[in-house]
Amino acid sequence: MNIRIPSFTLLLAALSGTACVGEPPNQLLGNQARPGSDDTIGGADDKKGTRPEDTVGGEMGTFDHLASLGADEARDPLEIAKQHQEEGDPEVRTRLHSCQKMQITALRNILTDFGVDLEAEANGNDPKTAGQLLAEGTTALGAANYAARMGEDLVWTAAGAAKQFDIFVQAAPEIIAAMPTLPQCMKDGATEGPQMFESNNSCNEDAVTCLIGRPASADHMAICKSLVSSASNLDKGKAMAVATLLSAAHSCE
Repeated sequence: MNIRIPSFTLLLAALSGTACVGEPPNQLLGNQARPGSDDTIGGADDKKGTRPEDTVGGEMGTFDHLASLGADEARDPLEIAKQHQEEGDPEVRTRLHSCQKMQITALRNILTDFGVDLEAEANGNDPKTAGQLLAEGTTALGAANYAARMGEDLVWTAAGAAKQFDIFVQAAPEIIAAMPTLPQCMKDGATEGPQMFESNNSCNEDAVTCLIGRPASADHMAICKSLVSSASNLDKGKAMAVATLLSAAHSCE
């Protein structure tokens, strides 16, 4: 009579005969000869494993890897102080390294509050409006993908930052025109807000303050003036100035 032994039984028998050969080592290995070398691992000439053969794998070794994950010595405190001085105050450094991108809903609310019609559409071959750029650019802006169970992005990408700037550029003419009528730009019971630009095309400090949501500094005014004066024409310069100030003010949530 033929007896059929299941294949997995044969496999277990084979493994049991080969799995335990000899006793496991009970002490650390001593100096061993390095393959292809007359040296020994841990010898006097082995300085912190920095020689090439210490990190190169072979047929019986591991993959190639770096000798260390970083510098062996601590950074110079003077270098750290110099870096902090270049980056600015702690508040500035924190914003540089922990900046959350503007969420799409917040961006939409800001544009609406500044008088931008997000439902407007371009006529014919005219450039797309700010509302159209926003509606079509949600992927670049990191919109949520609920079908894939992914929420909206929290950090910036180059595509997202560029798309937001494009939206601000297209929205700038509407913002400039609506500035005097914006309630948040009126102060001391005034019935009219400031013009974004004076009659001589200079930037209005009160309007810049309203635009960025904080008191305009000399640097803000200098940037605004430079962008207006260096553009190929005034309208483009004014749009670029408004878009640049908005982007700088709203790069972080």
